[in-house]
Amino acid sequence: MTIERRSWRLIRGIDIPTGATITARFSGGTVTGSTGANRYRAEYRLSGPSLRMGPAVTTGMAGDPTLERSERDFLTLLDAVSGFRMDPSSPTLVLMDDAGDDALTFKVVPDVAEELVGRWTVRLVRRDADLVPTTSGTTHLAFDGTGQVTGSIGMNRVRGTARTDDGRLYLGPLIATRMAGTPEEMDEEAALMSALEDVHGYEMHDAELTLLDADGATLVRLDRA
Repeated sequence: MTIERRSWRLIRGIDIPTGATITARFSGGTVTGSTGANRYRAEYRLSGPSLRMGPAVTTGMAGDPTLERSERDFLTLLDAVSGFRMDPSSPTLVLMDDAGDDALTFKVVPDVAEELVGRWTVRLVRRDADLVPTTSGTTHLAFDGTGQVTGSIGMNRVRGTARTDDGRLYLGPLIATRMAGTPEEMDEEAALMSALEDVHGYEMHDAELTLLDADGATLVRLDRA
């Protein structure tokens, strides 16, 4: 089991304000996540049980004083990390300081929010500035809890990675098969694929899922199958 390419939620080490979610995700030498008040990123160096962190950079938005205080405490401890240990049975990740004392304890969380897990039928796709109904009755996406998305974009199948983090949704890279169809079918597939590659967030209302772009505009609307 590795600490990398998994999503971790802080459960112990500082006073975590009610309703705050503090997270970490290690990948390719960069750790990213939420402090509860801001997004952050820092470089890390992993060698055996040794883990060294660079100074963290945050989005720097001011907010509730309680959240700001917990953010300072979290980033101070994060900067002092020199090692780690894992308990695969939980699974938990414990980051330790130079003295070998426990500093921050995280628990693994699904890469995809539980509310998204399952199969969704695509109903509307943004084409130019309009939301247009799909013509294929088989167009769908299916999320599992391990960070995978699969589905059909019409004539072709699609698969790739999915990750939710602090209310955001990130898809990709996405790979599609290469079966040809009519020009109309291929145009519809291209529009859906382009929309999926632009997804940065989502909203849910009952059994309806809306995928959003970076500005919060609707890209795709789906219903739970």
